[in-house]
Amino acid sequence: MKKILIIGLIVLAVFLIYLSNLDKKVYYLALGDSLANGQSTGKKVKSYSDYVRDYLKEQNLLETYINEYAENGYRTTDLIKAIKDNKKITRNKKEITLQNALIKADLVTISIGANDILTKINEKITYDEIYNYIDDLTDDIDELFKLMREYCKEDIVLVGYYNPYIESKETSDIFDYLNDSYKEISKKYKIIYVEIDLLFRENPDFLPSTNDIHPSKAGYKAIAGQIIGSVNKTLLKS
Repeated sequence: MKKILIIGLIVLAVFLIYLSNLDKKVYYLALGDSLANGQSTGKKVKSYSDYVRDYLKEQNLLETYINEYAENGYRTTDLIKAIKDNKKITRNKKEITLQNALIKADLVTISIGANDILTKINEKITYDEIYNYIDDLTDDIDELFKLMREYCKEDIVLVGYYNPYIESKETSDIFDYLNDSYKEISKKYKIIYVEIDLLFRENPDFLPSTNDIHPSKAGYKAIAGQIIGSVNKTLLKS
């Protein structure tokens, strides 16, 4: 009888240990454009999401990392369509759908919208037209977040925008307006908003050259640091 009791206690202890470690690993899904994919000076580099992955690995917290849904040139409407169409990728001969990845994800990071607004800026349209366009773009972001929240109930982190044309005061005002709009929508859907514009303003080396709108290695690392800091108190502390 005593032996049975001891065995029972051992089994219970093992089960409690199992429960305490259950779901402590992070299923990490990175969505978005060339910043999530990793581009700089015309070539593929480690993105901010890759550095977040590295951190999770170092902390022995990473279960899965998926960034195949991040694509250069992606706009907000492209990502909406990808989710609605339940876009598929294949990894290790296994099919993964985007909707299922969102459901499984403990952490989702997203950078989207820069291609939308930069295209308009480069079209040389009036600033009034750009601000009106941002208002329309805000509606697209609202639709995107609503759609994402249908599948993902865990932490979603939106990476804010930086002004790649630092010398332009008018352009800085545009990105300020864009960031303020997206902050409000993020609150609506309980999405973590990560501010990076001030970092880039204060650290010119985060942009490799005036001919490239993409961050340098230091810039990508800084974005990753902001993301890690924003989720460390909740998702990662366990």
